[in-house]
Amino acid sequence: MTQSLAKHTGSHSRKEAKDIHRVEINYRGIFQKRLGYNISHDIVYAAHSEGKTAFSNGRYSDDPQRNGIPCANFAFVSKSLGEEELEAIASAKMDVDEADLVLVLDDTLAKGLEPWGHYGIRPINQKVVEGSTILFVSRRKPEELKKLLEKKPFKYNLAVLPGDRSFAGLWYYRDDNSDIRFLGAVARIAPQVLDIETVVNYVRNKYKDEKRVEAAKEAFDSVVINEVTPDDGMVWPYEKPVLPAWQDFDEGIVVKSVKRGFKMGPRGQNRNPDFKRGTSKTQRPVVRFDTCIKCTLCWYDCPDECFDPTPDGLFDINYEYCTGCGRCAQVCPVNDCIVMVDELKFDNTKSPWEQYTKNPEQYVRVMEEKKGLTREVPSPVTGKGEQFIELKSSVPFKAKGVK
Repeated sequence: MTQSLAKHTGSHSRKEAKDIHRVEINYRGIFQKRLGYNISHDIVYAAHSEGKTAFSNGRYSDDPQRNGIPCANFAFVSKSLGEEELEAIASAKMDVDEADLVLVLDDTLAKGLEPWGHYGIRPINQKVVEGSTILFVSRRKPEELKKLLEKKPFKYNLAVLPGDRSFAGLWYYRDDNSDIRFLGAVARIAPQVLDIETVVNYVRNKYKDEKRVEAAKEAFDSVVINEVTPDDGMVWPYEKPVLPAWQDFDEGIVVKSVKRGFKMGPRGQNRNPDFKRGTSKTQRPVVRFDTCIKCTLCWYDCPDECFDPTPDGLFDINYEYCTGCGRCAQVCPVNDCIVMVDELKFDNTKSPWEQYTKNPEQYVRVMEEKKGLTREVPSPVTGKGEQFIELKSSVPFKAKGVK
């Protein structure tokens, strides 16, 4: 342990640590990797231009960069600490226990985050402290997002930057000013980290483009801030993940086998209980079982084997393992039979086939309400954008036995 690190992990380091503003940036692996990095780095460089000390790092450990996996970067800003002092404190752990500011680049992360090796789901607001702020980019109102968060015994703020999630991916970067807009939003909700004048000057000097400057100003003006009270949110229904400390590891390596087994119906295929991926998706496939022709393509082509054969020849979906890749909707030959729908429109991972068999007509009605008449057609190149198709009407319910 270095002298600097020892000094600032001792009991007298708490006073210095109070001068550190911690920022947690949550994003989806690969799809938003570069966007997340840009935001954390820009916060650091902009803070430097203000004469502050700043440092950033990312967390790997339990969240390797995979498609859609929830990941996090961090930025640390201080007025009084030197570079060595700040780095010693900020680098002592590859995570943060508390955050003064939490940025969420995809509002579907509000439903919770799973580690790569599944051992629980943590709430997106787990790191917030009293008086801190969590910021979502979203088209939803603060009241809608509050319902998805864990209850806290103190007050803090929830801010919304109006806009759509940007999947500015690893292979193709769609420079749509999302990173600039987040800087403007940070200046609005956390002036102790960056003020708007600093952001404007930083963006102007970096890009020499007044349109980008205006994007930062627009974001600063458009942020909606709402107070979250102890009455808001829900009692967290899932086990929270706790990473084991180094002294908790056993000697050697044990790779547990997956129990073999199969039966017809929901959850009929045995799957790895330590490899759930449900929080990796921003959309989930909705199936119209009444129009399904039982071609088996969804079951055959699903890269995560999320479909379970049922006794009537249909295929159920296990949403705890579905990553929302959209492959099933792409290969389905029946018009509007499988459609990808916003994950935040759903509040459970129950079997859709069981819901359908209990009341087919009601199931279809509810699913069509969630689908609406807008269909998103994603580009095969990550981050390049999507097209939207507006339907005149939904496909009518097809009663059993009717051709």
